[in-house]
Amino acid sequence: MKFLTDITCRIVFLIFIFCFFLEKATASVFYVNNSTGDDNNNGLSPLTPFKTIDKLNTLLFNPGDSILFKSGEEFKGMFWVKGSGNQQNPIFLGSYGGSTKPILNGDGYQSCILIYNDDGIVIKNLQLNNENSHLDSLGNVKQLIGFGGAANTWGSGKNVRFGIKVVTDTDSLNYFVMDSLEIHHVFPTPSLSSNIHKGYGIKFETQSDTANNDYNLISNVNISNCFIHHTGHYGIWIKSIGLNNLDGFKNSNITIENTLFEHTGGSGFVPNKSIDVLVESCVFNHTGSSDDSRMWERGSGMWPFDCKNVIAQHNYFMNAHGPADSYGAHIDYGNENVVFQYNYSYNNEGGFVEILGDNINCGYRYNISVNDGYREDPNNTPWDKKGKIFWVSNFCGSGSVRCPSTGSFIYNNTVFVNDSINPEIYFWPNIGDILMYNNIVYVGSSGQVLPTLIQNNLNTLDISHNLFYDSARVDLDADLINNALWGDPSLLNPSILGVDDPFMYQIQSQSPVIGMGKLISGSTDPLNFLQNNGGMDYFGNLVSSTVSPNIGASNHLNTLIENQSKKNKVIAYPTFTIDEVSLKIEDFNGDLSTKIYGTNGKLISTQKGEMISMKKYKKGIYILEVHYNNQMEQIRVLKL
Repeated sequence: MKFLTDITCRIVFLIFIFCFFLEKATASVFYVNNSTGDDNNNGLSPLTPFKTIDKLNTLLFNPGDSILFKSGEEFKGMFWVKGSGNQQNPIFLGSYGGSTKPILNGDGYQSCILIYNDDGIVIKNLQLNNENSHLDSLGNVKQLIGFGGAANTWGSGKNVRFGIKVVTDTDSLNYFVMDSLEIHHVFPTPSLSSNIHKGYGIKFETQSDTANNDYNLISNVNISNCFIHHTGHYGIWIKSIGLNNLDGFKNSNITIENTLFEHTGGSGFVPNKSIDVLVESCVFNHTGSSDDSRMWERGSGMWPFDCKNVIAQHNYFMNAHGPADSYGAHIDYGNENVVFQYNYSYNNEGGFVEILGDNINCGYRYNISVNDGYREDPNNTPWDKKGKIFWVSNFCGSGSVRCPSTGSFIYNNTVFVNDSINPEIYFWPNIGDILMYNNIVYVGSSGQVLPTLIQNNLNTLDISHNLFYDSARVDLDADLINNALWGDPSLLNPSILGVDDPFMYQIQSQSPVIGMGKLISGSTDPLNFLQNNGGMDYFGNLVSSTVSPNIGASNHLNTLIENQSKKNKVIAYPTFTIDEVSLKIEDFNGDLSTKIYGTNGKLISTQKGEMISMKKYKKGIYILEVHYNNQMEQIRVLKL
């Protein structure tokens, strides 16, 4: 009997191997060239390429197939990618024949690329735009046959438009990679002005029918090294339809890395009903933009809604605009375990911290905020639309229902406010419980007084060990005074206006905040943000679980733990640059060698000397690995 079992196992294994290699052997590479192609060709070599997207839309692709567009060429229409791959053998969309990205112009169709009930797809090194009329030269609506009705709730590209749309209404989808894409100028052409802003860079949409036990989700999405700009509304949107009030169903494993969102009409990234989300090393600049009259003109850099286990770290949230929200990043309602940490927030009209209702264990730590919250209320109404440093509410949707949160936190952040603005600090009544420790709020000595209001009704407040300077310019609510400090924190920043560089908000050796913070400890669970301090500050210095930390986002110069952490000697200035970065090293005059890496770990170049040129690099975050005297340190630099 065992003998037969062994034979059966071998046969199954051989069948698996045969199918694997058969799948590999049958994978095809299709070439598309608008200049020299012909749709009557077989498309299987650069010498016999197809010409149009129309031809591609007649094909069903297999796992491992590649569709390559000729570098520098433009292709018009909506590419409906039919067929699924898998993680081992994905369907690949990319380019060939040069370094210039080929352009896929959606030409007024609903999307440049459509993926409908298919998955296992990689899209790389393409440029997408979609703002032409939804009507052809004869006045007919541009729409592909087969994608309509209930499945396509948006209709044609008249009222809503996408760069990439992934939608499912029959099954859960798995594995999407989007890398090195530029998506821009995505705007519909509606007859009603109320729809003019509905242009989106990338959307993942799931449609479920719970009455028929049909639950559809998307998992394992990685978007990296992309540039998304000039969209009517969001840059990237994850949206689930039909799963309201079902907490056990969420899209999973979503990663957004090293992506630049710039001049999006709404927010940069909005995840809904998702779990295990990582947003890292991204730049959000001018979200809520009014750069184009077709834009929504309102938006925080990112905001999670009904999500769980979200980490947003090492990002730059800058220049958000709008009459409401429009914070660097905010935490909407219905979330659990959301942390914004190690981020730089600069010049965002709405403010720095916004936490809405019905959240569990969500908040902000080790961030640097500079000149956030400059918005003035249009009606001069207190505690309404005016910009805010910290704002916590119990808002959880339209209507009169309010939902307090559990375990909200704001600790070890450094906030700088110059003399020209006076944002508020405001906690609503019945927000639940909140921990607010170890924050520096540095306010210029001139200008209007900053109002604060902490309402105690039905709240459990744990507020202490915060520094306010110059306290004469802050109208401090009594709850903010508990165990507070008032002295000058001695920031490196030399300017009363503030310097647009997070490095300048470290502390100097004479600072009174050193070792004066409240210890946050008691748990080894990294998701227990109230009792696990994360072990690291904004600048990578160690934060002990047994020794009192500094107040603010920098734990540098905390001598009680200095021997446990490496003191950075390399000074890079500015760390935000268009052209150059200057390097200086304490007590060192020898030769410097610097390796420049992308955040994906790829070595870009090596430069010698104290001046690093960034002129030829595209916008984004880079890691400078500085070598000197048999030592090495890493510094992050943002190329503007």
